[in-house]
Amino acid sequence: MDPSIIWVALGLVLLILEMTTGTFTLIFISIGCFAAGLLSIISNMNFNYTAQIITCSVISVLGVLLLRKPLQERMLRSISIKSDIGKEIVIDHNLHPHSTARVTYQGSTWQAINLDPEEIKKGDRVCIVGMDGNTLLIRKVF
Repeated sequence: MDPSIIWVALGLVLLILEMTTGTFTLIFISIGCFAAGLLSIISNMNFNYTAQIITCSVISVLGVLLLRKPLQERMLRSISIKSDIGKEIVIDHNLHPHSTARVTYQGSTWQAINLDPEEIKKGDRVCIVGMDGNTLLIRKVF
């Protein structure tokens, strides 16, 4: 199979996964895959796989290190999450102490961290007490 097709397909899969996670990491790996696929097309397969892998790796790492935080801050600035602090939500699965999981809030899924020293059980009510980037900081409501 043509390596450019593999790179583009991998890039598309990662792009779709990024849309479901919202981590602002997979998008840069996806861009790296697209760049490696473009290199494969332009070079007419004269570059070996090592050069394609290095291209993907360098672009992915540089994107995550240099662009992730500014992009994340810019995107989150448009979300008025501060007004959501203090809101209560119901957890749809168990969440261990100080662990991270996906929770449903306002019709979409968010990364959330349980700040409590005890497990939050499915069906428990929690309160949003803050934000860390695009992660909700939650505590159990008693």
